[in-house]
Amino acid sequence: MTDNNALSTSSRNNYTQSPSSRKHATTISELRVLVILLSLIICSVLSMHLVTNSQGFIAYTLLLAGYLVAEIRNIFKQDPYLAWINPAVFASLATFMLTFVFTNVLYFMPDNLVSLVGLQPVITAWMNQLMFLVLLAACAMWIGYNSVAGRIISQTLQKSRLLHLCIAPSENINKRAVIVFIIINLIARLWAIKLGWYGYSASTELLSSGANFTEYFNIADWIGKLVLLVVAIHYFSLSYPMVSDRTLLWLMLSYQVVFGLLSGMKSGVVVPFIIVAIAYYCQKNRFPLWVVPAVVASVFAAYTVIEPFRASRNENAHFSGKSLGSIVSTMTNVNKISEFESTKVAPTWLSVLARLNLTYIASLGIEYAANNKLPDDRPHFLRNILLAPAHAIVPRFLWNEKPLQQDGLWYTKRVLGVDVFSATAMSPFTYLNFAGGPLAVILGFLFVGIIQRGLFDGLRSFGTGGLIVFLGLLSTIGTIDNSFNTVIIGIIRYFPMLIVAQYVLMQHPNKSFHEK
Repeated sequence: MTDNNALSTSSRNNYTQSPSSRKHATTISELRVLVILLSLIICSVLSMHLVTNSQGFIAYTLLLAGYLVAEIRNIFKQDPYLAWINPAVFASLATFMLTFVFTNVLYFMPDNLVSLVGLQPVITAWMNQLMFLVLLAACAMWIGYNSVAGRIISQTLQKSRLLHLCIAPSENINKRAVIVFIIINLIARLWAIKLGWYGYSASTELLSSGANFTEYFNIADWIGKLVLLVVAIHYFSLSYPMVSDRTLLWLMLSYQVVFGLLSGMKSGVVVPFIIVAIAYYCQKNRFPLWVVPAVVASVFAAYTVIEPFRASRNENAHFSGKSLGSIVSTMTNVNKISEFESTKVAPTWLSVLARLNLTYIASLGIEYAANNKLPDDRPHFLRNILLAPAHAIVPRFLWNEKPLQQDGLWYTKRVLGVDVFSATAMSPFTYLNFAGGPLAVILGFLFVGIIQRGLFDGLRSFGTGGLIVFLGLLSTIGTIDNSFNTVIIGIIRYFPMLIVAQYVLMQHPNKSFHEK
């Protein structure tokens, strides 16, 4: 069981620092200054051609890795409780290290391997320029996380009477509400398929014509992941779970994975296992032994099924994304269709590395911004960030000029020069660079760090209900989206919905579990 008193004590301890803690904080601050200075030195020697692009790239990658490891170790020393889901730690691993450290090994592999995923093993000056921005962003995020502003936000949330009234500390679920939420989710998914709006099977024309309402279907689809999280947290809080609790968890996990496959989105298959593992961690303060094998297996399964399905969907002129039968039929017959192509496809592990890495693709945007005047059809990067609060609140049917979040499509056509209907991830660093150069990158991630601290310390002190609200926002503030404005939109839009959802899904102390 989660100890709510321990949560509150842990949060209060963040504001009372001993002399040794203050000394350690000074050391970390000095480290950040050193990292920034070293980044500037690497940038300078590269501009003077004193080192090669490959040498500079290695230096940037190692500096970023070493710095993030130091920050993460500091968190585990100073505030170890739930440290793995600390949003700054989570972002350091998911947004920075996974994308710009571990997978950078791609560019040092043999040519014949790298060519299978459409990359060239060549380090460009623009890749180094991107890595410089990534380092600045990492430092800015951690400076924001440790700032007074983040602590003020967390204290404000902890003192909120409204949150104390609405957030349930109980770990028991309202099973009737769970059933209602799942019915809503299932109806929304089947309806989205019927309308041709679901996942990779969606029709471009139908999505555009239904733009006023697709966001509501996305929210209904998101409910499924939330219910899985709530059910998993409840299950792992029990010392002796009943068969019905175990059955409910397995049904919810299977339900999410099946619709993840039907969506044609690989994340839809992998994320449910990550959600269950995080729920386990929140209750046991350790990850289950099965998490790594399960995630790896789900990744390989997703690539094995979904990549051939996507190819078949694009090649089949008679494919209908408005028919569940058509989607299932295409998915079950893809092996026969694409068997002859098996020798041309990159190994799954290499495809995963290439999919996760953004260094080369994102650097093309840095080069484009430096050498070209942005065309008239560009996304209004800065304006979209500034107007994000309004975009989060005002419905599209009341605001016809509200942007459609097609930044990735624009990037594919204009920056990559490829005339296909496919969105390309540009990375939040490239997006912010389009919005206002290095200053926008620094300010954007400074804001992220402040919000991370405020929400993490502010919500975990509320016990289980607070954790549910926080975990519902973790993907928004932990895996920073390529379109940076969606970070602001996600927080404003989902925070109140999560408060209401956990209030309905979780039991309150004055209610008996058996009454539900």
